[in-house]
Amino acid sequence: MVHVLFVDDEPALLDLFKQEMSQNNSALNFNFHLAANAQECIKQLQGFGNSPVLLVISKVTAPDMDELALLKVVQKKFPRVKIYICTEMSAPYSRKGNEDQGSLRFIAKPVNFKTLYGAISEDFLNPL
Repeated sequence: MVHVLFVDDEPALLDLFKQEMSQNNSALNFNFHLAANAQECIKQLQGFGNSPVLLVISKVTAPDMDELALLKVVQKKFPRVKIYICTEMSAPYSRKGNEDQGSLRFIAKPVNFKTLYGAISEDFLNPL
């Protein structure tokens, strides 16, 4: 079972993701979780223990921590956690920059859930 923690500071996107999860959760081998900010994300990760987790980070623009700062904290405190950065194509940093920082994938907004599920399956359920 892959745990997927989706982090976004936009309530509308969290609602969309929650709706998508409720419609497709039974067909997927994923366990979905939501977090509205970086601190909530860290608190949930602490509760997972040694469970495998995929962390999908969206545009977290809280004054205390953006997605790149959160990425660094997660890498340090939870080295087994894999990270996808999810943000608008017009973000000020590039896909290459994200990968250089340690993210596994770059997911563009608006989120194409079919593509996202395919990436998760490829990376975690059917790794090479």
